[in-house]
Amino acid sequence: MALPIRKTWVVLVASVFAQAAISALQLGLPALGPAIHLTAGFDTATIGLLFGLAGVFSAMAVIAWGHVADRTSDRFVSVIGLLATALSLALAAGFALAGQYIWMGVLLVISGISAAAPSIGIIKGMSGSFTGHPRLGLAFGIRQAAIPIGAGLAGLALPFIALQAGLGAALIALAAALVAAGVAMAYALRHPSAHHHRVRQKGAPTNTPSTPKPPIPWRLITPIFGAAILLTATQVGITALLSLYLFTARNWSYGGAAIAFTAVMLFSGVERVLMGFAADRWPRARVLMICIFGALTAALLLVVSVTGDQQISAVLLIIAATTGMGWASLSITVTVAAVPTARIGQVLGVYNASCWIGAGFSPIIIGLIVQQYGWSLGWLLLGITAICGVLVAVSRIRAVFVAPIAVVEQTMV
Repeated sequence: MALPIRKTWVVLVASVFAQAAISALQLGLPALGPAIHLTAGFDTATIGLLFGLAGVFSAMAVIAWGHVADRTSDRFVSVIGLLATALSLALAAGFALAGQYIWMGVLLVISGISAAAPSIGIIKGMSGSFTGHPRLGLAFGIRQAAIPIGAGLAGLALPFIALQAGLGAALIALAAALVAAGVAMAYALRHPSAHHHRVRQKGAPTNTPSTPKPPIPWRLITPIFGAAILLTATQVGITALLSLYLFTARNWSYGGAAIAFTAVMLFSGVERVLMGFAADRWPRARVLMICIFGALTAALLLVVSVTGDQQISAVLLIIAATTGMGWASLSITVTVAAVPTARIGQVLGVYNASCWIGAGFSPIIIGLIVQQYGWSLGWLLLGITAICGVLVAVSRIRAVFVAPIAVVEQTMV
């Protein structure tokens, strides 16, 4: 009797939910910046350090999680990572309720270690289900859309919960969402993937040390990873401090800053789905589109840096935050399409580490600069960072345009 295999779209639905939950922590938590500022008394530099160190810890852990995913299963790293992160948040909430804010901050940073695991498991699970599928780009566009949507919903809900019931209650709500996501992933990934099934049908041995692994196209994807570091630094540098900037520098209300953060995330979700369609429609233009988004974001940041105290700077920064998140579904599609599924865990470990290096250090550095020299210099440096990311990615535009389609769209097992 044939073994059951995973249902492709069930995997997608569970993956989107799980990614939204983990992104509520990784990107939505900065919406609590004003609450942390008011409740714990942390200044801008300290809050930037708190959010940044969580990213640094993720970067340190994510390569190891990638190797674990290749040696165990996508289901294992997804479920363990989600539940362990929920536990860390529950403990952080306990310390927040007790007024021990330093320990709360320590546990939020530690949660970055386990929070690195689910994204690896989610992408590996989707890669096994969608590699060779005609809607590869759309699937990963939807998955990438879950990142800002999860952050946006968290940006709306967490400040409201914090205002009504306290900071600890907001962290408990986030932990509950992660537990539900762990249950969903355990169910969706309970059967072998379509990729695993195809390998068995061909009679190829699986997970044996003697089996030669297909090569990784490092020459194609390394510049994409370099660009990802710089563009993620720009993206997270804006979003991690956006609410705090609107609240402290532009004198927006707490609720107004939360609504602006949520709007950025929701619009970015739609943007990423549209980029998924575009990635399928024009696969050879994926890197070009990454460069366009990076250049537009850089231009907006440079304008924000010179508009000073004018209110238009807040509007332009909100637009820059939105465009700064549009490239991510394109870069992950380029990577997944080019890398054999058997090597995807290792490669995703490197990719996510690249992103989290940028995500981790950006709010720390920009927070310190803002504290010492003001917001304008911070936005200027982020604009320059985006320009550097575009210059790195540009080197791969021609390579993708002229490459054989088998390199652009990987279908080997």
